[in-house]
Formats: sequence, structure tokens, C-alpha cells
Amino acid sequence: MGVVDDLKGASIFCKVAFILLLIATLFTCISYTTTDWVYEDVAKNHYGLWRICGEAEVPTGCQTIDGWANDWYGVVQAFVTFGFFGILISFFLVVLYIFVSKCQKNGEVAIAVAIICIATGVFYLIGIIIFGAKVTDKWPESATKDYKFGYSFALSIIAFLLEIVVGVLMLLEGKGGVGGGGGTKPLA
Repeated sequence: MGVVDDLKGASIFCKVAFILLLIATLFTCISYTTTDWVYEDVAKNHYGLWRICGEAEVPTGCQTIDGWANDWYGVVQAFVTFGFFGILISFFLVVLYIFVSKCQKNGEVAIAVAIICIATGVFYLIGIIIFGAKVTDKWPESATKDYKFGYSFALSIIAFLLEIVVGVLMLLEGKGGVGGGGGTKPLA
């Protein structure tokens, strides 16, 4: 059976989950690594999870902020990292569920994907909420600066939402819902 046949044989829930996780993976990789979670217009500084970059004439114009002595920022980094890895692991498991014969139609794999998506999606949401709440507090240097959310923050919200939707779809898939599939085909 070929790759196309495997994809054709997958339920509609699986196909949608695969596409949504593919998009979520792309969006979370971009948001996790870029420096536009928030930006400040006057000084032209862009803040990401791991770097602050300015539009200065310095060759790199960036400085790392991993290990920043700002407790809430470390908490955001940790929670978003759980969400990031949850999306990557879930995508890997969905690929196994669709394309590897020993995992196809295995309800336990589908339920594992659902649990990972929902649990790490909640972690991702907590990180996003903390970040959003602290930015409105006019962090980090001065209360006179006006920070605006950037595209990286928006992509992280979309990735989180897609992750939760996939969790629900795979829960329905694993329970043998309307999308077909499901069941408890053994791994071996």
C-alpha cells in the first residue's frame, strides 16, 4: 500500500487532523524561533521568546534572553516549549497513525495524540495568557513604552487553537466516532 493509498484510507477526522497539525507545526516553528511576539515602535525593538532584536546598525542587532532573570518570562518560555513539543510529537504520531501499518486505525495511538494535544495545548494557552497579560503591564524597561503584539504571537495563538481542535478530532477518532477508524487494533 502506498502513501497516497494510506492517506485515502484514513478517516476524514484523520485527514483534517493531519492537515491542521501540519499547519500548526509550521506556525509554531515560526513563532517559537522568531522575534516578533511583541515590538516597540519608537526604539524599533522586537521581542521573541529567546531574543530581543533591534533595527540598529550593529551586524546582528540581537541579544539572547534565554535565562533572563525575569521569572514570568521563564514561565512563558517553559509553557510555550511544552506546547511546541506537544505539536511536534502529535504530528509525528498522526503520521504514524496514517502511514505505518502497525499503527493504522489503532485507537490507542489516536487517544494518545488527543491527550498530548489537549494537555500541551493547555500549557501553550497558559504561556500565551501570561505573555499577553504581562505585555499589557508595559514590560520590561519602562511604563512609557507602547508595546504591540507581533505576528509571532498571532501565529502561536493559531497553532494553539489548531492543536486543541486536533485533540478533539483525534479523541473522536480514537473512540470510533463519525470519522470512521478508531477501534483498538493492537500494535504488534
